[in-house]
Amino acid sequence: MDKKRISLAGLAVTLVLFFAVNMASGALLRGARMDLTENGLYTLSEGTENILATMDEEVTLRLYFSSGLATDYPDLKRYAQRVEELLEEYTSRSSGMLKLFVSDPEPFSEEEDRAVSFGMQGVPVNAAGELLYFGLSGTNSTDEEEVIPFFQVRREEFLEYDLTKLIHNLAFPERTVVGLLSTLPLDGGPFNPMNPRAVPEPWLIVDQIREVFEVRSLHAAATEIPEDVDVLMLVHPQGLGEQLLYSIDQFVLGGGRVLAFLDPHCEAQQVPQDPNNQLAALTADRSSSLGPLLEAWGVELVSEKIVGDRLNAQRVVMGNQPIEYVAWLHLGEGEVNADDPVTSDLTKEINMATAGSLRALADAETSFTPIIETSAESMEIDRMQVALQPNPSGLLESFLPNGTPLAVAARVSGPAKSAYPDGKPAAPTPEGEVAPDEGASAPHRSASEANINLVLIADADMLEDRWWVNVQNFFGNRIAVPSANNADLVINVLDNLSGSNDLIGLRSRARFNRPFDRVVEIRRDAEDRFRNKEQALEQKLRETEEKISGLQSQKEGGVSSIILSPEQQAEIEAFRAERLDTRKELRDVKHQLKQDIERLGSRLKFLNIFILPLVLPALIAVLALMRARSRA
Repeated sequence: MDKKRISLAGLAVTLVLFFAVNMASGALLRGARMDLTENGLYTLSEGTENILATMDEEVTLRLYFSSGLATDYPDLKRYAQRVEELLEEYTSRSSGMLKLFVSDPEPFSEEEDRAVSFGMQGVPVNAAGELLYFGLSGTNSTDEEEVIPFFQVRREEFLEYDLTKLIHNLAFPERTVVGLLSTLPLDGGPFNPMNPRAVPEPWLIVDQIREVFEVRSLHAAATEIPEDVDVLMLVHPQGLGEQLLYSIDQFVLGGGRVLAFLDPHCEAQQVPQDPNNQLAALTADRSSSLGPLLEAWGVELVSEKIVGDRLNAQRVVMGNQPIEYVAWLHLGEGEVNADDPVTSDLTKEINMATAGSLRALADAETSFTPIIETSAESMEIDRMQVALQPNPSGLLESFLPNGTPLAVAARVSGPAKSAYPDGKPAAPTPEGEVAPDEGASAPHRSASEANINLVLIADADMLEDRWWVNVQNFFGNRIAVPSANNADLVINVLDNLSGSNDLIGLRSRARFNRPFDRVVEIRRDAEDRFRNKEQALEQKLRETEEKISGLQSQKEGGVSSIILSPEQQAEIEAFRAERLDTRKELRDVKHQLKQDIERLGSRLKFLNIFILPLVLPALIAVLALMRARSRA
C-alpha cells in the first residue's frame, strides 16, 4: 500500500514539475532561440548582425498580414509565420533599436485604412471585394518611410536581404551621392544655333538615376574624386589621366564602390568623320581603358574581342530578310544570376551591343562572380569584323561556339593592392616648369582597408536609349516606355553598392518550403516516361500519314482522291487501335505516378505516426537497461 501511494505521489509530483518547468521556461526563456533548420533559415547573417549592432536610429516596423483571409492559402500562411519569426529575431538582436508591431487588417476596418496609408498593397481574394494584405512598413524618428507593399513568395531566397535593406535605409538615411564620370554624351550634345534640332538629347538613364540618387557629374579631365562621393559610376572611361586613375585607385582601396561600364567597341562613341579618310573613322579606337586598375583588381577585359551569342542574338533586317546578328545580344532570365539580389528580380531582358568578355586573372586575390553571362552557344569575335563593315550573315555562317558561357557583367570583391605601389604619380608639367605644390595630400594606400566592392559591365551601349526604352513625345514631354531591364539593372546595382559592405555581402538563402526530393524524382521519372510515350505517338502519327500518302499515290487513275481504298481504311483502323492502346499506356503512366507518390506518402505517415513514437521509448528503455546492468 505504501509503495502504491509513493508511486501515485511520484506521478503527481512529475506532472506538477512538468507544467511548472514549461511555464517557467516560457516566461524565463522567451528570448532564447535555437535554429535547427538545415540551412539556418532563422540565423541572421554576419552582415545583418553588424548592421543591427551599429544602429543609432530607432526604427519602427509594422507587419500587416490578413490571417483570416489567408485560410485557403496555407503556403502563404507558413511564409507569413516565417517573416514574423525572422522579424522577431531582428528585434531581439537590435538592443532595443527595433520596434515590431503585428497587425491583422480586417476588411473595411480602420486598421485596413491605416495599412493602405502606409503603402500596403492588397490582393483581392473573393467576390466580395475583400483584400488580403501581407506587407511591411518601416519608419524612423524623422518620419522617413520604407515599405515592402507585398511579400512575394518568389523572392523568398532574398527575404533577409530585403528586410536588412529596409532597416539599413531607415537607420542610415543619408542620400547616396553617385559620382558620374563618362566620355559619352549622357547629358546631350552642345547646343548648335545653326541647327537646334540636331542637338542630341540627354540619355534617359541619367534621369532615372537622378530620381533615386544625388548625382554629381565629374569631368574626365579631373584629377580627384570628391570626398562626398559614395558610389563612382564610370561610363566608357577613355583617355583618363594618371592623376585621376590614381584617385580612383585610392577611392576603391579606401572603401569606395564602383560601377564601371567598359566596352571593347562602343558604338555610341562619337568619332570625327573625315571625308578624305573614311577608313580612319572605321578603325578608330572605341575601347574603354582604366590603365593598370583592372589588373590590380584581378580582372581582365579581353581586348580586341567582342562577344557573340547565337542563342541570344537579336534579329535584324538585312536585304528585307530577318537574320540573327550575333554581336547584338538579347539576354533573358536564363543568363542572369538568380542568386544575386541585383539580377534576381528582372522581369524582362537585358539588351547589349558589341559587348566584351570579362574574366578573372589567374593570380587574382579577389573573387570574381558573374551576374550576367551569355549562353554556351557563344564565342569571342575579332573586333575588326564588326568595326569595318558589319556582316550579320557572314558572322552567322562562320560562327563556331566554344561551348562555354562568357561573363559580360560580374561582381569583384575581396582584398586588393594598389595599382601604384610607388605612390601618387607626378603631375605632368611643361618642360622646364616645376609642378605647383599642392600642399599636404592624403596618405597613400598600398592595399585595401577592407574588401573592395565593384560591379563591372562589359558594355556601355546598353545605356543608350535605343537599347532599352521607347521614347514617345506627348505635348513636348518625353514619355519613356521601357522595353528591357537595362535601367532597372543600373538602379539595382547602384542601390546595392550604396549600402554598407555588410549589406552588399548578403546573398540569397534557402527556401522555407522545400519539396520532397524523392517525390520530385518520382514525378520527373514519370514525366519522362510520359514524354517518351507522347513523342512515340507523334512519330507513329507521322509514319501513318506517310503511309496513307503513299497508298493514295498508288491508286489507279480515275478514282476519286476522296474515296479511300481498302488498304487505306485498314491502315487507319490499325492506327486508331494503336492510338487507343497508346492512350491507355499514358493513363497507366499517370496512374502509376499517383500511386507511387501516395505510396511514398503513406510510408512517411506510418514512420512519423507509428514507428518514430515507438522508437523513442524503446531507445530510452534500452539506455535504462544498459545503465541498470552497468550498476549491477
